[in-house]
Amino acid sequence: MEYIYVGRENDNHIIADYKKIFESQTLEALVESYNSQVKCGITGVHRQALYLIALRQEFKERLKESPVYLLEHVLGLVGLIEVVDGTIRIKGED
Repeated sequence: MEYIYVGRENDNHIIADYKKIFESQTLEALVESYNSQVKCGITGVHRQALYLIALRQEFKERLKESPVYLLEHVLGLVGLIEVVDGTIRIKGED
């Protein structure tokens, strides 16, 4: 699942608003939000991309890694994840 992200003028403000919401959530709640996006799939809606970018920023701030990737302009998801010992891992990996 991938999306080609092309920035728009007000994106940073929208991302910052989402980020504020994520800052107050537990790691488990972030994982739940992320997994719901995986189950839904990337729909190609620009607003969803902004939500995922904010989620990526929050994961990276807390854990130094994120299941949401942004390479060049390609935004994607690695698949379902879970919390294990205070960190995240892809479900099914041992």
